[in-house]
Amino acid sequence: LSSSSPSFSSSSSKNSTIESKEPGISIPSSSTSYIQPISTPKLWSELSAQKSLKSFETPYVVLLHRFSAISPSLKCFHFKHPNLEQDPIDNRREIHLRFAAAKKETILHGFAGYFESVLFKDVMISIRPETFSTDMFSWFPIYFPLRTPVRIKKNESVQLKMWRCEDKTKVWYEWCLVSPVVSPIHNPNGRSYHIGLKS
Repeated sequence: LSSSSPSFSSSSSKNSTIESKEPGISIPSSSTSYIQPISTPKLWSELSAQKSLKSFETPYVVLLHRFSAISPSLKCFHFKHPNLEQDPIDNRREIHLRFAAAKKETILHGFAGYFESVLFKDVMISIRPETFSTDMFSWFPIYFPLRTPVRIKKNESVQLKMWRCEDKTKVWYEWCLVSPVVSPIHNPNGRSYHIGLKS
């Protein structure tokens, strides 16, 4: 398991200052992340065997094989490149998502994250299942685990809150289940995992 991914990130910190607004081309021109609730007992068991809080508060880049999607993915965070509308740039994000009702009873073990990127005009790459680019194997999904699996009943809806947080030195993600039960916030203040920012 790896714990770094472009899927939910943007390189600019909230303290970035735009130095030039002259026309230019950025590739990609925009990126959008998506997330969905999944059942993955094997992957969760591998993390549980580590017997550490950190293992459940770290997102992992992983090629998902043995898993079952509980609901279709929903849009999470969107980034425009370059962002000339904010100065300084603020890439902090917060979202509350309510997923489609489960079609059958299952166990929720966490969330799978994907992305779509518009490279230029109508040229796009995607690892999102609904829009997956043919033969696109350069990037894998990112897995946000739950510390405790949750039983999901048929017709029950999963709700998630997620935050993309920043300070002057790092970027990190926090997430928690809101429904059908409320979980602890995972990775508060980046205590278990963060991405360092260059000064």
